[in-house]
Amino acid sequence: MKTSSNSFISQLIVALPLAVFIIFFFSYVLNVAWFDDYESLSGFFLEFQKAPTWSEKAYWLFLPNNEHRMVTAKLLVLATYYLTGELQYVWMQALANLTEVFIWVLFLLAFRRMRLSLWYFLPVTLFMFQPQHYLLTFLTNAGLQHEPLLFFAFATLFVLAKGTPASAAGALVLAFITTFTMSNGMFVWIAGGIILVLRKRYSFLLIWCLAMALAIGGYYYHYPSTANGKSFSKFLEAPQLSLLGFFTYLGAAFDFFPNASAPWRYILPTLAGVGLMTIAVLWFRKNIWPVLLGYFRTTGVSSVPDQDRFVQDFLLSTALFLLANNTIIAVLRPHFGYHVMLISNYKLYPTLFLCVAYMAWLSMQRDYARTPKWLIPASVLIYAGLYLAYFPIVEDRRKNLLTATFNQYHAGIGLGATRGSFLEPYIQRNFMTPLEQGIYNPPIHFFDPVLAQSAESQVVSLQTQETATHYLLTQPELTVPRGRNSLLLLHVKSTEHPEQYLIPFQPLPNTGRNPFRQGVGGQAELPKDMLRPGVYELQVLYQDGTTLKRYPTLNKLSI
Repeated sequence: MKTSSNSFISQLIVALPLAVFIIFFFSYVLNVAWFDDYESLSGFFLEFQKAPTWSEKAYWLFLPNNEHRMVTAKLLVLATYYLTGELQYVWMQALANLTEVFIWVLFLLAFRRMRLSLWYFLPVTLFMFQPQHYLLTFLTNAGLQHEPLLFFAFATLFVLAKGTPASAAGALVLAFITTFTMSNGMFVWIAGGIILVLRKRYSFLLIWCLAMALAIGGYYYHYPSTANGKSFSKFLEAPQLSLLGFFTYLGAAFDFFPNASAPWRYILPTLAGVGLMTIAVLWFRKNIWPVLLGYFRTTGVSSVPDQDRFVQDFLLSTALFLLANNTIIAVLRPHFGYHVMLISNYKLYPTLFLCVAYMAWLSMQRDYARTPKWLIPASVLIYAGLYLAYFPIVEDRRKNLLTATFNQYHAGIGLGATRGSFLEPYIQRNFMTPLEQGIYNPPIHFFDPVLAQSAESQVVSLQTQETATHYLLTQPELTVPRGRNSLLLLHVKSTEHPEQYLIPFQPLPNTGRNPFRQGVGGQAELPKDMLRPGVYELQVLYQDGTTLKRYPTLNKLSI
């Protein structure tokens, strides 16, 4: 199918997953900062705000956070503040996700040059706008790091692939921005340089290399030493983990069963990674290998039409950039556990590689009219399956963030730190200071209506178990409600000081014949290190729409 079937209906359906994603985002996003946000974002803002001179403000803007200079993310924080008058994390996350939409636009523009029916672009939209990388979608620091980085890297390579003098200048500017968005943005210079070598653009290659040296030198100017020694030691001890992890991470978009136990969860992504790499190698052999063979012939490059050459260069350079990132994750991250290969906030990279591999596969088809039409319904089924698998995780995470925000406000703990650590006072300061300044409005009063309810006459029983790290409190009577704002909560209140905590109950499994039916009762996990020594009263709170109930219990905890 070539240029036909690009009707209004096809355009509408291709854009539909994006519309669903926007609704999904605004339904579950919260104005809440978590963990790294308090150093990289709110912590930066408070220091920037206090700095008396522009040179000191620049210092905080360029200061590395967690081994990265996050200049773009910090500028977006400032832009959000000066536009809204608040530290508004909803709009920071929205800006991060907007850059993913821009990546989608770049893919669409490249796809148009392939002269295919727009229907074949639907899988790209479905792959990109689904909840699998929810930690980028809903975690501000991670989103502002990775999503703008990927957009600026792809925009650099897109513009560079055009091959005009004006586009070359634009690519240099974008490459500088990419470098100072996050450290792995430096790979864009390597990917772009390979394209310049491949297309014999030697004069501009010299400028590109000088600019690369300037950008990387500036990035590492007064840069603190990093501690990747343990990561490299782990690689040397078990290089097979990195080799296997390379393919597992490459195929992470096929992580359809996030709740499966190891090693079963890793099998499908690993096999998918091998398959995607095979497609990439076959595409390279068909499209790039002939260029290399004819590299020293004067007619070797001109035989490729400009439109096809642009698609080749864009797909090759983006694939190289993603593979470089994939290799770094496979080498450095097994130190933290093999599960990191499938962690949500890294998953946009393999998702984009899937999109690149899919478009490369389409470009290899000699007869587009015979392109398998089952690709479209298959991608729709995969898309629906991903929402079914990850939607409950997103819903539970939102509930956990709501209760963690309550705990941070009422007990000084909950949004990333542990009791007694150096992060405890640091996070509390960066949480409370903007709130007291009136520039930050997290949902700290979300549970006030249910807490204000009179106690019910029914007394709920709680069964307490103790592990090395948690108290497990089980109530066998009340069903845990499902829904965006529906929760069953354990309320823990000190009898000696004003601290109080909320912990969500998770539903108990059904003991009957239907494993998909929710069981009656729930269990709450209360971390021991969250509570100070003392005596705590326990209540159970029920919130489901307008139904708000507060149940007493006869249980107490003594710490």
